[in-house]
Amino acid sequence: MLEEAVRSGVVEKLSNIVGSEYVSTNQADLYIHSYDLTPAEPHMPDAVVLPENLEELIEIVKFANEEKIPLNPYVGGGNIGGLAIPLEGGIILDLKRMNRILEVNDIDMYAVVEPGVTFGMMKAYLDKNHPEYMYTYAFSPPSTGVITNALLQGLDNLSFRYGAASAWVSGMEVLLTNGELVRAGSCAVSNTWQAIAPMPEISGLFLGWQGTTGIITKMAVSIWPKPKHEAGLNFQFYSHQDAAKMFQAIARTRVVDDMIGTSFDLNKLSIHAMNNEKAPIYPAPPRNPNDPEFGISMELSGNTQEELDAKINVVNKVVKEDLSDLKINIPEPRPSSRAGFPMQALGVLSSGGGLMWVGCYGPMSKWAETIEKGCLIEDKYELCRGAYTRVMNEGHFVGLRWMIPYDKGDPETVRRVVAATNEQLDLVLEMGFVPYKTPVWAVRRLEELAGPELVGLQRRLKNLMDPNNILNPGRWGAPE
Repeated sequence: MLEEAVRSGVVEKLSNIVGSEYVSTNQADLYIHSYDLTPAEPHMPDAVVLPENLEELIEIVKFANEEKIPLNPYVGGGNIGGLAIPLEGGIILDLKRMNRILEVNDIDMYAVVEPGVTFGMMKAYLDKNHPEYMYTYAFSPPSTGVITNALLQGLDNLSFRYGAASAWVSGMEVLLTNGELVRAGSCAVSNTWQAIAPMPEISGLFLGWQGTTGIITKMAVSIWPKPKHEAGLNFQFYSHQDAAKMFQAIARTRVVDDMIGTSFDLNKLSIHAMNNEKAPIYPAPPRNPNDPEFGISMELSGNTQEELDAKINVVNKVVKEDLSDLKINIPEPRPSSRAGFPMQALGVLSSGGGLMWVGCYGPMSKWAETIEKGCLIEDKYELCRGAYTRVMNEGHFVGLRWMIPYDKGDPETVRRVVAATNEQLDLVLEMGFVPYKTPVWAVRRLEELAGPELVGLQRRLKNLMDPNNILNPGRWGAPE
């Protein structure tokens, strides 16, 4: 934390840049930026500032760099894992006012957005102005930032087709700590943003770095034609091994747009959430031996009804012929859930304001064993099973996480959640999975596994991009 005299000078300077109404040192404002849904250790910032445009942002960054004051980028607060908690105090750089959609190119199929643009804003804008196109959505509230999710390599409802969200970034503009602006992709040398290739991919200096090397001021992301005909299929399984066979078999057909799976117990929690009831996380309710273990849902689409029906028939044929030894019910097609955002069915608020998860990407070949062991860890701590999986990049890898909404006011539940997720982290690393949107405690573990050569390179890159270590300090590339 800054000394009071220094803080006063900082507030005065920031007020001169953006106006006093967009700077706060109010304890309530600082408090809500000091923590998130997880048990991550809280840290208070010294001030919160909300720039409106690039000119104000450049002035703030140059000032903070000159005075060596930590800057912690922030948009909607939807990320968990402590990623926006100011570990060393300083300034919360809240970018929600920079929320313009600058361009939508219908022919080249991209949109250029500022950091404050959320998934909800993007959907509303496209529905109104470009109704034939769509963007993806994340498994999170509509207030989640588009750039934030791409920067952090998140997963979305188009991840089966295209992988992590960083894979469909087609250009970016980045503000460096010295006030310089650089662009990555075709936009660096032309007025179009259609692709990163064939330029040198300096985008890798920023994607996945959690805002520690630069501040994204503009980003181009791919948009897609909206499907004309859609349907969904749901299947229930009595073992993770059977579910794994379904994932692998359907992924190889390449006919689905999305394929996700959740623990049956997690699905039951959503019922409590929709009824405004507290979700029974701990102690977990007794499991009914007749209940399924895991559910898989698929989204399919077609340019014509005949094409959609043909894809559904492919899935049904695989189930009947290739998976005939499994206990599976073939469902009737249902309306697609892609028409709107999915409800946040995790029961977070009705469980006491907490949500913890170990999320990772890893090999399909190890999925069944890993998810089973992770669920057994939850059983050990009497926590409700809450696994969630998304098949990525047409089956080349999978996203896996265990969602644990919990009561932050219950110390025993918190203790069990922390202990369980620590064991789950050990498990996924042992099985060849790598955590994503990685919290600090997991970053340190990954650095141990990576070895001194990679850690040293990351530190040199961080020092090159941010020599005064002001950008979201303490995460990737943190000084020894």
